[in-house]
Amino acid sequence: MKKLFTFSMLTVFTFSFGQKLFIVKSDEKFGIINESGVEVIPPKYNAIDDFDKMHPNWAKVELENLYGFVDKSGKIVVEPKYQTIENYDEYNDGWALIIKDGKYGFMNEAGKEIVPPMYDKVGKFGEYSKEWILVESQGLKGFIDKDGNIVVPVKYVEVSKFDDVRKNWALVKNRKEKLGFIDKTGKEVIPVIYDTIEAFTKKKGKTTELANAE
Repeated sequence: MKKLFTFSMLTVFTFSFGQKLFIVKSDEKFGIINESGVEVIPPKYNAIDDFDKMHPNWAKVELENLYGFVDKSGKIVVEPKYQTIENYDEYNDGWALIIKDGKYGFMNEAGKEIVPPMYDKVGKFGEYSKEWILVESQGLKGFIDKDGNIVVPVKYVEVSKFDDVRKNWALVKNRKEKLGFIDKTGKEVIPVIYDTIEAFTKKKGKTTELANAE
């Protein structure tokens, strides 16, 4: 490592044991030096965020419009390869939303992809189920759980809210416009083979009548 004396110092923050680090700029690129003037991170990034802002001991960096993380030793802990890295814990504890090549996924607090960026859309926990999040790819929908596992395959063009027609069930439709039901375990409790499904409902003092569930 070499000492640098010609950089304009932009930001100062404190490292462990009281040591100060400085964000520096040279030739429109940003890096970090310590209070002895030693390069911790060479000035090669388009932007460097403050340490600890998004993750303890990490700073988000930008390189040619792609984002990643470095730690306070200068080590790259997440390669700058994402179009977006959102704040942790907004979707699930310990998860940060990531976008790569226009696809959505999630990384965990270790910087590992717990949900690979492969989806066109993602919902939020609690919209359909407390433990599941709706994901969509190529117009098809399914669910993943809080461990990132696929619990309902991404194969339905439509998924209703649970309990709309029957408690603990959700009406689903496939590409062939066939209908069925899944339950809150992800199992198809009614095969997806029907053109229409009508639910029996009872009105007080009257005989049973049919209500269209499509």
